[in-house]
Amino acid sequence: MTAAGSEDPAGVPTGRDEDWVGPLLAMLAVQTAVSFLSRIAPTLAPTLAPRIGWPVESVGYLSSMITGASVVALLLGMPLLRRLGSMRNLQVGLALGVLGALLSAVPEAIALVVGSLLIGLSIGPPSSAGMDVLQRFAPLRHRNLLFSVKQAGVPLGGVIAGLLMPWASQTLGIGVAVTIAAALGALTLFAVQPLRARVDAARETTLLLHWRMFLSPNNLRQPLAVLVAMPALRRMGLAGGCLGAGQSAWFAFLVTYLVVELHWTLTAAGALFALMQLASVLGRPLAGFISDRLGDGLRVLRWAVIGSGLTTLALAFCTPAWPTWSVVALAVLAGLTVASWNGVQFAEVARLAPPETLNETMTGATLLLLLAYVVGPAIFSLFVVSGASFGAAFGVTALVTFSALWPLSGIATGPRAHT
Repeated sequence: MTAAGSEDPAGVPTGRDEDWVGPLLAMLAVQTAVSFLSRIAPTLAPTLAPRIGWPVESVGYLSSMITGASVVALLLGMPLLRRLGSMRNLQVGLALGVLGALLSAVPEAIALVVGSLLIGLSIGPPSSAGMDVLQRFAPLRHRNLLFSVKQAGVPLGGVIAGLLMPWASQTLGIGVAVTIAAALGALTLFAVQPLRARVDAARETTLLLHWRMFLSPNNLRQPLAVLVAMPALRRMGLAGGCLGAGQSAWFAFLVTYLVVELHWTLTAAGALFALMQLASVLGRPLAGFISDRLGDGLRVLRWAVIGSGLTTLALAFCTPAWPTWSVVALAVLAGLTVASWNGVQFAEVARLAPPETLNETMTGATLLLLLAYVVGPAIFSLFVVSGASFGAAFGVTALVTFSALWPLSGIATGPRAHT
C-alpha cells in the first residue's frame, strides 16, 4: 500500500513527513490505554487477589492468562485485520479490554478470570495492526525511533496504572478504581475514530468473513512458519523471548515483591512501578534514536541484554535493609534497560523481514514474545509456590535474560539480512 507515501527500492513504504503524525499519536494512545488496562492486576495484586481468596503470587497466573488471550487474538485476528482495517481492529480490541476491566471490578474469581482474558484479547491488535500502520506511514529514516515511540505506550500505560490504581483503590475502593480505568479506555476508543477513514482506506471491504477463516491451519501456522524459515529471524525471535521473560517478571511481580518481601506500602510500591515505567517512556525512544544514529540496532539490543541481566540480578539480592534510594535507582535502571528494548527489536524484525511477508513476520515475532510473557510469569509463580524466594526467582530470570546474547551474536548487521 502506497497511499501514505513513496516506496524504497525494496518495496517498503517510506511515508511522507506530513502523513505520520496523526497515525503515530493514535497508535501511541491505543497502546497506552491497552497497557493501562493490562496493568490492573499487577498494580493491585496485594489487595485484588486476597479479595477473592487467592494468594498474592497468583498474579503471575493472571498475567499469563492476559498474555495467553493476546496470543489467541494475534493468531485468529488476521482476517479481521484485512476486513475491518487496522484502526477498527484496534477499536474492537479496546472495547473488549474495557468490558474486561468492568468484569474485573466484580468480586468473584470467575469474573476476574474472564475479565483478564478479555483484557488479553485487547493486547493483540496493537501489536499487529499498530505495526502495520507504522510500517505504512512512518518515514524510513526515522523508523526505529517511531516504532520505539509507539512502544513507549506500554510503559506509559504502566505509569498511569502505577500512580492511579493503588491510590484510587485505597481511597475510593477497588470497584471504583477499576471502573475509572474502563472509562479511560472507552474515551481513547472514541478519540481515535476521526482517523479511521484515512488509516483503513484500503481495507478489503468485499472480504466475506467465515469461521473457517479464523481456524484455518494456514492462518494459524503461517506467522510462525514465515519467522522460522529465516535463520536471522529465528534468532531475533529467540532473543526477544529471552528478553521478554525478564521484562514480564518485572512487570508482573515488582509491586508484589516490594510489598511482600521488602515491606513497602501498596501506594509506595505502585509509585515505584510508575517510576520504572516512566523511565521506560523515555528509554524506548532514546534506544530507537541511538539505533538510528548508529545504524546498528543489534548493538543496542546487546547493550540492553547486559543491562537488563545485571539489573535483574541486583534486584534478586534486595532485602528490607537496603536503603530506599538504592531500590529506586534499580527501578530507574530497569526502566532504561529491562523495559526499553521492544521498539528496537520490532524494528530489527521489520529490517530482516521480506517485504511481501512483513505482516506475517511481525505477527510471528510478536507471538514468540507473547509466549515468553505467558511462560515467564507462570514459571516465576511456580518457583515461589514451591518454596523459593522472590529473590531466587529473579536470579533465574537474570540468567534467562543473559542467554539472549547467544542468538543475537549470529545475526548480521546491515540494511537487510535475508539469510
